[in-house]
Amino acid sequence: MATQAFIHASYVYTGENITQKDGRHLTATDVSAIEDGAIVFDSKKILWVGKSSDIPTKYKKIKTTNLKNKQAIMPGLIDSHTHLVFAGSRASEFARRCGGTTYQEIANEGGGILTTVKATREASIETLFELALKRALIAYRYGVRTMECKSGYGLSHDSEIKCLTVIKHLRKALPQMTFVSTYLGAHAIPSDQKRSRYIDDILHLTLPMVAEKKLAEFCDVFVDEGYYTLTEAERILRTAKKLGLNLKIHADEMGNTESTKLACKLHAHSADHLLKVSDKGIAALAVGNTVATLLPGTAFYLKENYAPARKILDAGGRVAIATDFNPGSCYSLNLPLMMNFSALHLQMNLAEIFAGVTSSAAASLGLESRKGSLLPGFDSDFVVLPYDRFEEMYYRMGW
Repeated sequence: MATQAFIHASYVYTGENITQKDGRHLTATDVSAIEDGAIVFDSKKILWVGKSSDIPTKYKKIKTTNLKNKQAIMPGLIDSHTHLVFAGSRASEFARRCGGTTYQEIANEGGGILTTVKATREASIETLFELALKRALIAYRYGVRTMECKSGYGLSHDSEIKCLTVIKHLRKALPQMTFVSTYLGAHAIPSDQKRSRYIDDILHLTLPMVAEKKLAEFCDVFVDEGYYTLTEAERILRTAKKLGLNLKIHADEMGNTESTKLACKLHAHSADHLLKVSDKGIAALAVGNTVATLLPGTAFYLKENYAPARKILDAGGRVAIATDFNPGSCYSLNLPLMMNFSALHLQMNLAEIFAGVTSSAAASLGLESRKGSLLPGFDSDFVVLPYDRFEEMYYRMGW
């Protein structure tokens, strides 16, 4: 792509102040909006940003699109926590749960996550790829330009490798998006294998292959009541770190396990969910670099209390917002809807929401030096909104 420009945007939201403040203690003006703005870019990088009247002379003759002050420009959205790769549907289970059947009753019948694991294991890599591609394109239409994708519905060495390979194929199929791959073999304990044996497979078989073949950038563990313990998680995550993987933790969702503190102790890029995070966990987030990735759609879907976003933000923590797209507890790829929930139920202000899907989300993926802000040298994966200001994006609920 040759160098080109968009001019006369109603606003260009650079997020420069958010970047300078490390996404902490933000006020509304930190979105750094340039009125009647312009952006000059090529296929890879942003070259210049400023007021339309100030475009440098050397860019006066390039291809230019005039937005007539009717559309705004912002960094491409970043969905920093998804479970994109799986097969099967749990729509009937959802209907039963809404009709009064408990999750435990469904699980006792072999449903729940086991339904998805069975379907994912049986699906070919071609089928899983087709499903994931369709989903990624839906996210793209919502403005998502970077997406984290986890494995975790295979729960066996071969199936987990298969799911991670699908993510690798997505990168070739959709070069207009950036995919960040996370190995979540420690999502649950498979029903057909002993706990100790499965953990040994993760440590000595799957993790080494994931690292050797560069199938993932991150390793994640679901630490919660009935899932993985703090001791097991630390063992898995320390092994992953030695192999060169970055770390994430599904933390303090259904009960408080102090797994947020573990995430901060291990310098994980993010601790995700945090519905039951303790004051000690919040204090650790405030002084460390671990991002609190909050998933309000999951709390909504499960009718649970929301994560204490205000306490985390007021303490000085950094917050990202993501969909947690998955078949069991949040079947939505609509990141702007999660922004709406964040405004209404997490009491987040405009700049905090903006940062949650841009700069702070980028930091949770280790990409803050090239994504999440509209600054010269950053990736040119911005979006032109169909409205004249950013807040329209989450004011229009579910659009």
